[in-house]
Amino acid sequence: MKITVLNDNCAGNGCLAEHGLSFLIESDITLLFDTGPSDVIFRNAKVLGIDLSSIKTIVLSHGHYDHTGGLPYFGGQDLICHPFVFNKHLKKLDGKDIGSPLSLDEATAKFNLKLNKEPFWLSEKVVFLGEIPRLNNFESSYTNFQDKWGNDDFIKDDSAIAIKTDKGLVVVSGCAHSGICNIVDYAIRVTGESNIYAVVGGFHLKDTCPQTIKTVEYLQSINVKKVIPSHCTEFPALVVFHEVWPLSQIKSGRLLNF
Repeated sequence: MKITVLNDNCAGNGCLAEHGLSFLIESDITLLFDTGPSDVIFRNAKVLGIDLSSIKTIVLSHGHYDHTGGLPYFGGQDLICHPFVFNKHLKKLDGKDIGSPLSLDEATAKFNLKLNKEPFWLSEKVVFLGEIPRLNNFESSYTNFQDKWGNDDFIKDDSAIAIKTDKGLVVVSGCAHSGICNIVDYAIRVTGESNIYAVVGGFHLKDTCPQTIKTVEYLQSINVKKVIPSHCTEFPALVVFHEVWPLSQIKSGRLLNF
């Protein structure tokens, strides 16, 4: 199984970078996990010799623009996501809508839309986890976002995928607004696979706060072999992870093999 980083926050390998995430995942099914914030992934794919017109399956981790901004440049694919992905997602600070550029009606017309709160198996090895139960006491306890009525928006549409490999389970997150530990715990329950080989993607951790420390402790406690944070995992938190799982920075154009 391999992941090609079509977009992450940092540029590399002759590719451009914008704030956002998009992974091309190749297992027993090939899929695009998130689309980044724009059409930059098409430019990067060309540099990498990848034909995105052949993509038949797109999975969205959640509805924020930096993960859905590339949607207008696709059409006709299976699009798998949580039912709330196309809801309004507003910043509390200034009321700015940072949600998808497409509405639910537009996405329905443009794609073969498959909305799932429950886990949805895309193949024998790959599962979209649906809505993540938030069971621990240190994640998803505060939000900087609100819905269109001014209520707290805890990004209930935040999801992830889990992939069975010969080395163990690989869990891939977009931003982990639901908490990366909650995600991994649910992936274990959904797949029945307790051997976690790797956890990859955005963790939405900003500093060396108690949540970051508890996240490291949890992932250590279940013996995760590789932890590869990217995108919305900021430098102080990256340092903490690096002390346990030495890592090199994720950049656009990088290839990850599992």
